[in-house]
Amino acid sequence: MKKLYVQSFFTIFLLLSVLASPAVHAQDAGIIEGSVIDRDTQQPIIGARIEVLGTTLGAIADMNGQFFIEGLQSGTYRLKATAVDYQPIVKSDIAVGSAQSVKLVVEMQIDAYQAGEIVVTATQLFNKAEDVKVSSNELSQEEIRRSPGSAEDVSRMVQALPGVATAADSRNDLIVRGGSPIENFIMIDGIEVPNINHFGTQGASGGPIGMINVDFLQEVTFSAGGFPVKYGDRLSSIMDIQYRDGDKNKLTGKFDLGLAGAGFIVEGPIQKGKSSYIVSARKSYLDLLLSSTGLTAVPNYTNFNLKATYELSPTHKLAVIGLGGIDRIEFKGAEDEDDPSNDHIEYDAWQSVIGLSHKWLAGKQTYVQTSLSQNNYHYGIDVDSAGTSEFSNNSLDSEVLLRSDLSHRFSPADLFELGLQLCYLRTNNDIFQNSWIDYFSVQHETLHIDKLTEAFKLGFYTQYTKTFYRRFSLTGGLRYDYFNYLNDPHAISPRASLSIDLQQNLKLNFAYGLYRQAVPLIWLIGDEANKNLKYIKATHAIAGVEYYPMEDVKVTVEVFNKNYDDYPASVANPQVSYATVGTEYGLLGMEALESASTGYARGIEFFVQKKLTQTLYGLVNYAYSQIRFKALDGVERPSSFDYRHMFTIMLGYKFSNTLELSGKWRYTSGKPYTPVDLEASTALNQLQLDFSKVNAYRFAAYHRLDIRIDKRYEFDGWNLVAFIDFENLYNRKNIDQLQWDEKKKRVDTVYQWSFLPAGGIKVEF
Repeated sequence: MKKLYVQSFFTIFLLLSVLASPAVHAQDAGIIEGSVIDRDTQQPIIGARIEVLGTTLGAIADMNGQFFIEGLQSGTYRLKATAVDYQPIVKSDIAVGSAQSVKLVVEMQIDAYQAGEIVVTATQLFNKAEDVKVSSNELSQEEIRRSPGSAEDVSRMVQALPGVATAADSRNDLIVRGGSPIENFIMIDGIEVPNINHFGTQGASGGPIGMINVDFLQEVTFSAGGFPVKYGDRLSSIMDIQYRDGDKNKLTGKFDLGLAGAGFIVEGPIQKGKSSYIVSARKSYLDLLLSSTGLTAVPNYTNFNLKATYELSPTHKLAVIGLGGIDRIEFKGAEDEDDPSNDHIEYDAWQSVIGLSHKWLAGKQTYVQTSLSQNNYHYGIDVDSAGTSEFSNNSLDSEVLLRSDLSHRFSPADLFELGLQLCYLRTNNDIFQNSWIDYFSVQHETLHIDKLTEAFKLGFYTQYTKTFYRRFSLTGGLRYDYFNYLNDPHAISPRASLSIDLQQNLKLNFAYGLYRQAVPLIWLIGDEANKNLKYIKATHAIAGVEYYPMEDVKVTVEVFNKNYDDYPASVANPQVSYATVGTEYGLLGMEALESASTGYARGIEFFVQKKLTQTLYGLVNYAYSQIRFKALDGVERPSSFDYRHMFTIMLGYKFSNTLELSGKWRYTSGKPYTPVDLEASTALNQLQLDFSKVNAYRFAAYHRLDIRIDKRYEFDGWNLVAFIDFENLYNRKNIDQLQWDEKKKRVDTVYQWSFLPAGGIKVEF
């Protein structure tokens, strides 16, 4: 780790040299281009008026809803869009430079009762879909990029939102209102993606390092509960990611260099003015720098991002989405005196997602999006001790998905939605585990699974949103899911939500519904009896207040109750519920399970966000919750994700168009843990836990401060952005977990990240 600090400070020295350089002022060469469309039907809004606030510049959307604004000085702007029949909208925090144009898609919401005129309601800086009433927030690309302590990673930025926690600094797992990382749904431009992280856990959605390039992002919508029926087979959260289009007029690029690695982006036109592509690649290089230092367990990874669009006609558009990653890491175990384990571990994995999406404007009020995609995840893990194989996993998980969603507006007050999803699953698993004793002193026989498994899923939904009496918006939906691998393959999920406009800037929101999720296929093949497992069920009940005291400030208060039923529980360890797994690196589900665990997550969340309109931006988030579960033994215990109090404050200030300072402080109550059984651990020389005190204790509270500095430079034909991020600035020793040192035969405390300076440079051309 000391070698890593040397490299960090060397990187920081270079960045400070750049930050100390004088700024270069560019000419008026900035461009904002994009399109204005109806949020629900995706129809172009012809004649929409676009204004760059604070300037005299603007544009009128053409017959395709497109606009083009040039002659802007480099800086940060707000864009306002108005149109007949639509609520006005403002896009803030638009960073304009001279090297590349800014590409925007402005989605406007129709006004249900003021058709035929320019709507005079309050301008919207905070947006959400008509059928989303509760627990939803949108993040722009710039908000994600500059978030302190987030390493330009969308998952780490989302952790600052209400109800979201993570298990450790070293991982991107999202624990949403107490839900396991297996419960999260991720979609990119209509393509379902199982995982967007390197070194992922099989069957879950997390991992330590994100694969998505932040420069690809248009915006991200995150929902922490009460989401509509179009999103199925998940219980806790939705992350809907929208990629931006590439440059449709000229070839441009970007190169970036930081502590974690180096990468590039290339984008340009396919049909000039109509279609484009954007592609990126990134490679870590810490393994190359530190290979001669003796430091072990350095992650080696590569990732790729792709989006290409092609306009077949004004009403038909194709898009190709691609995402891929290659991972490798090696723990030398007995060869490394600092490694507490004697195990030698090699991890090689790769994953890929490729999808084709067709958007069809079927009529003036009808929109259909159909996608076909395939994702693959290959796990290659070998663990041996003293030359004896202890564990190996050579698996390839594959899915082929067909999804079609239709949206039709009968009137400004009536929106109908219908959708179908088909999924073919194929897993080829070769898994071996030598006889072992688990953490609770239970002896397990040698396990060897060499099996090809095929299955399919079907999902169908219908939904209707009605606005009436000017103040009420009601959404009702019904979803049906089918999974042929289960002995009971059917699931029905009704949901409803209501929003009441008390005033122009004050709303009451409610949501209630059933959410059902099939357990991961890898858990089902662990034991033949696991086919008897049921769909996991969660019942969401949410009520909240949404208030806009100013145009750029949103305040929300929500109370939630989430009841869980039929969660898998371990038969061999009757005190263990699988509701608290998904944040580990090991393989889960290789045992007999029963759908016998129940639990609940309930709490209250307070959230304030200020968008950047002048110089100041930030958010404040406080949540109090209780998450508890029962396993087969019937004893109610705190969940491993029961953090009780969570508080985040993030503030940023733009001193000028070229210099920005931001900071984030995060606090959570200590997480529950099970104490170590010292006598049993010493006797077996491996970690053994006291099963009579599962999650009976708590670690000390977690808190840390992250500070980030951003500096922009404008040159003739190219731009440079440099940043420094000081993570855990005051070097708080936050506890991660307890582990057993096999070499010293003692319990050790593993800490979260200590103080770590990091940074990077981006060059746009």
